[in-house]
Amino acid sequence: MEEAKSVLGLGAEEDPVTRMGEFAEARERLADLVRNAPNETIATRYQEGLQEFDRAMAAVREEAERRRQEKVAAMMALVPGSVTGKSVSTKREDFHSTPVPPKKPVADPAPPQAESEVAPAVQAGPSDTPVDPEEEYNEPEPESTGLGLRVALYLMLFLVIGGAGGGWLYFHIQAEKDVRRQMEMANLERLAAKLVDGRSWKEAKEAYLQIEKLSPGSEVVLTGLRSIEFGMREEQEQFVGYWSGEALAAFEADRLDDAAAAAEKVLKKYPNESEVLELRDKIESARVSQVRTQWTEAIRAAVEIRNWEQAESGLSALAGELPGDELIRTLGKEIAAAKEKQQQEFGRARELAGAAKLRDQGAFDAQALEWMREAIALAPHDEEIRALYEKIASYTRTLRVPEDMATLKEALQGARDRDRVVLGEGVFEGGLAINVAVQLEGAGEGKTVLEAEAGEAPVITFGPGAKKATVSGVVFHKKGFDPAETRYPAVQLRGAEVSFADCVFLEASGHGLEVIESGVADALRCEFKGNGWDGAAAHGKDSRLVIRESRSTENYGHGFEVWDGGSASISECVAKGNSRAGILIDSAAEGIDLLANEVMGNREYGIVLAAGASGRVRGNSVYANKIGGMAVRFSAISMVVEKNRMEKNDGPGLILEQGLREDIYSDNVVRLNDGGNLVAGAQFEGNE
Repeated sequence: MEEAKSVLGLGAEEDPVTRMGEFAEARERLADLVRNAPNETIATRYQEGLQEFDRAMAAVREEAERRRQEKVAAMMALVPGSVTGKSVSTKREDFHSTPVPPKKPVADPAPPQAESEVAPAVQAGPSDTPVDPEEEYNEPEPESTGLGLRVALYLMLFLVIGGAGGGWLYFHIQAEKDVRRQMEMANLERLAAKLVDGRSWKEAKEAYLQIEKLSPGSEVVLTGLRSIEFGMREEQEQFVGYWSGEALAAFEADRLDDAAAAAEKVLKKYPNESEVLELRDKIESARVSQVRTQWTEAIRAAVEIRNWEQAESGLSALAGELPGDELIRTLGKEIAAAKEKQQQEFGRARELAGAAKLRDQGAFDAQALEWMREAIALAPHDEEIRALYEKIASYTRTLRVPEDMATLKEALQGARDRDRVVLGEGVFEGGLAINVAVQLEGAGEGKTVLEAEAGEAPVITFGPGAKKATVSGVVFHKKGFDPAETRYPAVQLRGAEVSFADCVFLEASGHGLEVIESGVADALRCEFKGNGWDGAAAHGKDSRLVIRESRSTENYGHGFEVWDGGSASISECVAKGNSRAGILIDSAAEGIDLLANEVMGNREYGIVLAAGASGRVRGNSVYANKIGGMAVRFSAISMVVEKNRMEKNDGPGLILEQGLREDIYSDNVVRLNDGGNLVAGAQFEGNE
């Protein structure tokens, strides 16, 4: 065999069987890839490649072995005694034997070659004697035939080795490419998973799309994109749920700025969230309503004290916050009307003062004094009118506390009708009764306070003898709180007729001002605030309230109430923020008038007409009340209800009890109420 390989020029290292070792090394590399795969998916892919390699190697090995055997057989044919496997004589004499004739004709021998091309004779043995050319024997093939055989064998061996080696190289390159592709995919899978965990949806999607390019239709890509879609949806639900909840909670707590900020967080990221869009509209509407309410209160408070500069400054600020809002025009008209009214009042005060001056004879004149009281009420800051009032009032006896008398009690003990009792600045002890027609004057603007304990008598009680008594510029205050069933008011009129101007009725356990036993209270520019029951009340036959340009706020009962035969005329007043109704009329009395009042923000109804024999309810503005705007029972059918505005109440605007016709109340503006504008056929129970 070694001689044959030498003839062919082949070394042992070029044996195809020997080259199979290199293929084994390549297989081992693939096996390492399977063992060290980063995940099960990639390991499975490498295993499939390894199995394919093994099948290819088996085919190559089989083909190489077959061709190797053919080449070995061809080479052995060149060795005597090894070609056919028969016994061949090597004795010299055998070469001279007569050849066996062929069994069938043979082709003519090849043409003789040039002498130089003829290979030397093969030596038969150790002898150096050449064979006789004329002797007949089996001649070896010409050298050209051996060369052709060697070339053919080389070519065949090259094809075997080259084919096997080329196949291995091709498979090796493909395997390397597949390894790199699989490793790149594995890295991309890990990166995409981390991006999904970190909710970096855009980058994660890009990573999966790169995997798609490497492996079109990959299940990994489909699963990954679905996980991104699910994660984005889950993130949106969590984000929207949290911040919309924060917005709603802040909205319900009336923290509108916080509510708006939370809603904006959602809409900035997810602008099409319908529920949050709706909530934002509600927040904005509430904000507008809040701004309107705040500026309305501030501007009207400035108008009340006739601070025109402050009122107009507030109107400008409102126009800046809510440009074009109809309230700007409304309040502007109110300011202009209040200015005009002040001018008219000042003119009227001048007229009254002029008439009183003409009557002044240097002695007491009841008519002149009455005119001057009205003039000073209309123009309290006019120095000329004030001086004339002091002159005409001085014709009566004036008792000054504490200058002339140490206490109010001492002054009242000796007071007579038409006496003037003047209190200085400070807090004075109350719990007193007045039964004469005195003129009680304080220092004005909250400077004079009369006080009494909650569980004791009223601060002041006016008896029947106090007809035509007057009180101005005094604060009536009850200290502490008495939860008893019977509670004392701050001021009580028992059959008296008393006029109050610029007074305050404050924090009584009962009513702020109570009128009973046919008494009559006339209050101008007064305030009723923080009382345990109603701000001002009249009950009993012929008891009457006449309230003008006053305010009843934050009382634990109603702002104003009349019942059981009492009556009232309430005009140009404010009833706001009371725990029950702003105004309650529940009396079958004549002459009940509610004119041009502002009734808002009460926790029950704005106005309740439970009964009334006759009267007018006209030109009132009723808004932002909790249960509803105005409720009318059948017992109040005789009262004329017209030209009122019921707007933006939390409940219905106008509620009519069963039996009342809607057309009777058609001359009213009822709009923008959350509980509906008109509810007809309502059924009330008892005194509800």
